[in-house]
Amino acid sequence: MYEEQSHARVVLVVPKQHVKTVKSSLERFGQLDRYCKITPEQEGRSSGDTITPNASSIPEGPSGDPVKFPVLEFDVVSGKYVVPRERERAQQGVLLDKQRMRVPTTIPYPWVLHEASGPLDDREAHEFKSKMLKDLVLSYLFQDISISYQNSDATSEAPSVIRSPVQLALKQALDALPESALLSLGLTTRELVSSFPDGYSVYKPMLLLPHNAFTSPPWRTLLSTHPADSQLLKPLWQHIASAVDTTHIAINSPIPSTTTSTQQENILRSPLHLTPLHGSFGPPPTPVTLSSPTASDFRDALWVTTTQNGIHQTWAPLYTMFSRGNMREKTRILHLPSVAASFDVPSAAVDLYAGIGYFAFSYRKSGQGRQNGVARVLCWEINPWSVEGLRRGAKMNGWSCRIITLEESNIASNSGVGEEDFWVFQMSNEDAERSDALMGTGARPKLPVRHVNLGLLPTSKLAWGTAVGMLDEGRGGWIHAHENVGVKDIDARTKEVEGEFQRLVDDLKGMGKGSVKVEHVERVKMYAPGVVHVVFDVHIGGR
Repeated sequence: MYEEQSHARVVLVVPKQHVKTVKSSLERFGQLDRYCKITPEQEGRSSGDTITPNASSIPEGPSGDPVKFPVLEFDVVSGKYVVPRERERAQQGVLLDKQRMRVPTTIPYPWVLHEASGPLDDREAHEFKSKMLKDLVLSYLFQDISISYQNSDATSEAPSVIRSPVQLALKQALDALPESALLSLGLTTRELVSSFPDGYSVYKPMLLLPHNAFTSPPWRTLLSTHPADSQLLKPLWQHIASAVDTTHIAINSPIPSTTTSTQQENILRSPLHLTPLHGSFGPPPTPVTLSSPTASDFRDALWVTTTQNGIHQTWAPLYTMFSRGNMREKTRILHLPSVAASFDVPSAAVDLYAGIGYFAFSYRKSGQGRQNGVARVLCWEINPWSVEGLRRGAKMNGWSCRIITLEESNIASNSGVGEEDFWVFQMSNEDAERSDALMGTGARPKLPVRHVNLGLLPTSKLAWGTAVGMLDEGRGGWIHAHENVGVKDIDARTKEVEGEFQRLVDDLKGMGKGSVKVEHVERVKMYAPGVVHVVFDVHIGGR
């Protein structure tokens, strides 16, 4: 039988490489202690005794000056005296690999209920740990995580909960509400602010709140009585938006159904799990506007923007998605040696899942100012809203763009097509390798394709054969295949990917055996517990 020691809280001791995953899970379930820092675990003192000779025991040299010997320490492991710095350098790599961090939580630590309460025994600790990690969706890290605890002084005042401009504006707006609004629900401003997450994103003119903004008990209590679009809370959203120089607010996942006051909100959240809270986002999506939008549909929708690595991107948040976590891969493409290098002639890159230009823009920017860099990007995208976002984004960056629809599939017959930075094919990529865009038009020869980007999750495998066929046969090139892979399966999956691409290459005329190699596997971000978004850089040699 257990009892909760009132001021003891669980601390998860985890390897440094898992800190981000554990922290994210605790944040998702509202159990990260925001008042305490994540700190390194303190190691015990070394069993070796430090031996330092005193001055009187140091011998003198011929000139009478002391002979300068290094101060040695006795290493009980090797049984020798060693120079401390050398031992530190030898152990540094091992220590870094073994570094463990203490992640504080708000989870009460259970103590055994008996006359002299004490920590749990092994069996009880195992049961408690199993249940806790299961609740946090971290069971797969059971062997890597150990449990500790820390005591907090109940009489000490917690530090300020204000950690961002949004939280400051939230406090100000809550304080301005009628006193009875929170008092009648047993709530306080401090409870609501302290349980509100620190993170947020600004995509002008929209403030995007994280999915867990309203998952804590205090916010559920408030929103169950006063829906997000209620008259009471409208001034709150307006004040928060103004504080970060925005005019619109949305949350990155549906708010609880109990907070819904109109059926229209259910429609707004359905396409992309984004719920508007403040400001006009335009007419809600319909099957017609999703698949066949008109110019007026584009004009009436809200468009937001962001700038990453000096590249502007824009999209309609009710119709297309944007992942901030992909910036790591965008940056890598810009500086990837195989992309940034100049070849004997200008080249082209292909993006078979272009979206709004997520990665395509990085390929084009890498070629700017270089005579034989990436001069053109050929894009395939079936979502008309993404195509429009790509067109607008290209214009914002000073790039030219031509949209080719299915009805205009013969590019040679289209006047004015030629030197644009982007050729965007608004159609399926199934027949992309047979497109006239790869064959050249009249006096304009085909640019050799050196890179093919496959940015589809959970896997882009259906397009692998197409990608292999699009690479320049003489020079070869690289395919960057995105995929979700189990953390423990990456090595095995790398071998499988290399073998599958080799089989595809062997089936194509002109490609020799032994020309495929996965040169690098980039871990972009954690996609889910135990699952990582990776990019396989597959090099295929030419003839």
